[in-house]
Amino acid sequence: MARPVGPVAPPFLDPVLAIVERIDRAVRRIRPLGPDALLGIERHRHRGAEVTLSDGTVVRPGDPAWIIHFDNRRMVQLAGSAWPLEAWRAARRDLRRLAELHRGLRREERPVAYTGITVLAPLTRRAGFEVRDRRRTPEVLLEDWYLRSVLARWARAGRGRLTQGHGPLVTRVAWMSAAELLRRYGDPPPE
Repeated sequence: MARPVGPVAPPFLDPVLAIVERIDRAVRRIRPLGPDALLGIERHRHRGAEVTLSDGTVVRPGDPAWIIHFDNRRMVQLAGSAWPLEAWRAARRDLRRLAELHRGLRREERPVAYTGITVLAPLTRRAGFEVRDRRRTPEVLLEDWYLRSVLARWARAGRGRLTQGHGPLVTRVAWMSAAELLRRYGDPPPE
């Protein structure tokens, strides 16, 4: 049974989406976590309703809650025959970098939590994030369309990637408290 995909941009809009993606990254001031990073960070303060995470962390409006972004160009570079494994290793390395960065910040600068929007919920859960459904508002439906279109544009399998996996390909919000980030990624990996 095929995955329910939902609307996606036609291929002729790919150049327009590429421009939108570059402008969006510049406006948000997304910074990579290193020279070869797969993940980037947007410094952000939470604007939504109060969020309570499973470890008891409460994210209140105005609290620092940095947003994690994938670098799609880097993802394509990792799209060799072993790309899921290489991308997984790169993401874990970047999360260790993020934990190191977090520790180096002054206490008042440290985010309470890290968040992001994803259409790749199973991978996000595997990395330790809490993944939550979103209310399907017009803005969220637009983000669904945009991120499905980005995935179709950047994935090695192209539009075929949209049919892989289970469940509907919709955006969800991912959260990880700073304490959980440090618990999972704060120590160097064993050699």
